Amino acid sequence: MSSLAAARADNFYYPPEWSPKKGGLNKFHGQHALRERARKLDQGILIIRFEMPFNIWCGGCNSMIGKGVRFNAEKKQVGNYYSTKIWSFTMKSPCCKQEIVIQTDPKNTEYVIISGAQRKTEDYDVEDAETLLLPADEERDKLADPMYKLEHQEEDLKKKKEAEPVLVRLQRLSDSRHSDDYALNRALRDRLRSQKKRVAEEKRSARKMGLGVRLLPPSAEDATAAASVKFASKFEKSRRDKRAAIKAASIFPESSSSTSKNKLDLALKRRNIKAGAASALMASRVKPSSWQSAGSGSSRTQMPIMATRK
Repeated sequence: MSSLAAARADNFYYPPEWSPKKGGLNKFHGQHALRERARKLDQGILIIRFEMPFNIWCGGCNSMIGKGVRFNAEKKQVGNYYSTKIWSFTMKSPCCKQEIVIQTDPKNTEYVIISGAQRKTEDYDVEDAETLLLPADEERDKLADPMYKLEHQEEDLKKKKEAEPVLVRLQRLSDSRHSDDYALNRALRDRLRSQKKRVAEEKRSARKMGLGVRLLPPSAEDATAAASVKFASKFEKSRRDKRAAIKAASIFPESSSSTSKNKLDLALKRRNIKAGAASALMASRVKPSSWQSAGSGSSRTQMPIMATRK
């Protein structure tokens, strides 16, 4: 950017036709110093950047708008609380363009939602949050009474005496822990080093098992959950049947085609032997006694008899 452009951007450029009699640059150009933010200034409205003071629910789409979200809001005065002005801020919701109106409450020193949204209720316990419980408005008003104030101070002194030993022990414990910075740093580094070694060992064991994520160390809860799992009875039965079939089967591989082929060859041999014996009997070449003995015997005994007769 040139020096002339930079001067114009910073509104420090004075054109040749300008003279001090014509006033400032804004008056010379016929514009307000706040530019677009002051376009509704004649209506008493100034556009500012408003930051949401708490979490709210949008009235249009019921979406949550978080604390700290900033808006271009129209700021205007709507009243007074004694001498303090009450301001109103009007803005558009970013989710559904719902108009949200928020006003200041000087009496209670907070913001109040007028329309377009609802404040998110967030309750918490004082002890859990570890904060102090502020006195209610009625108690604050009662503190103006000297007698009540005296009683209140007495109760505070009693609470202080009761909590003093605990506070002293906590202070001593804190001092003893933070007395040696080198020892604390060394203990912390040792703990981190052992943790890194454990994580590396878990990753290494996970890679051995073919897993892409590391397994956490076993716990009693995991063992209890695994023991409580019960599978169906059909699964157990089918598993037992499969194991029994595997144990009963031969350890040598035997194809089904070779087994069927061997059975077929044996059946053909038996048929040929019986056919040869019958033809020999019809030709009166074999006596019936020899046929009976041949028929009662096995195929191994028939083969030698036929050979001798032939």
